[in-house]
Amino acid sequence: MERRTKLLILIVVAAILLALGIYILLQPILKNVQPPALPTGTTPSGTVVPGTGQPTMNVPTEPSAPARAPDIKILEDLASVFISRIGSGSSSDGFQGYTDVLLNATMSYRETLKRDQAAMQAAHPAAGPAYGVMTRVVSVDSRSAVSGSGRISMTAQAQISEDAGSPTAPIGMPSYKEATITFERQADGTYLVDDLMWKDLTL
Repeated sequence: MERRTKLLILIVVAAILLALGIYILLQPILKNVQPPALPTGTTPSGTVVPGTGQPTMNVPTEPSAPARAPDIKILEDLASVFISRIGSGSSSDGFQGYTDVLLNATMSYRETLKRDQAAMQAAHPAAGPAYGVMTRVVSVDSRSAVSGSGRISMTAQAQISEDAGSPTAPIGMPSYKEATITFERQADGTYLVDDLMWKDLTL
């Protein structure tokens, strides 16, 4: 009986020593791991969730595109309308679009528009075979335009469809052109079209 008691005591003591040894060995691992310190002068990003004390992470977002100046937006719209009007018309109406935009052009460019209209009327007279053309502006690029400058240029891509108005000359495939339109600032601060150049596009 006495031998059994001594053996039990030895087992308990050995277990205690073993547990103590394991505890000492694991002590470095059991220490609280602290988050790495932030660089000097910085603060955590995000807001603290009420009741938890834990910050939420701010998700980076794409920077928004810079807002266009009001006068640039107005000129974009005017460019689209101007190009569509002079690029659309028919032999029956004498290509009226040229006349419609005269008030939006400088005095010198008005003469150019009148000559272009006369050339279209001569090429497609009202008494001849019916002819029509339609121009649709696809996009206007004003990234190089500087608000308030004396001259502002922008480019537009347009789709052009022609119809000879005859069963023997059906509508062809649309063509694409790039138009560079230039506005000139007037004394009252408004802008008028002073030039328009066309260039064929190959898709």
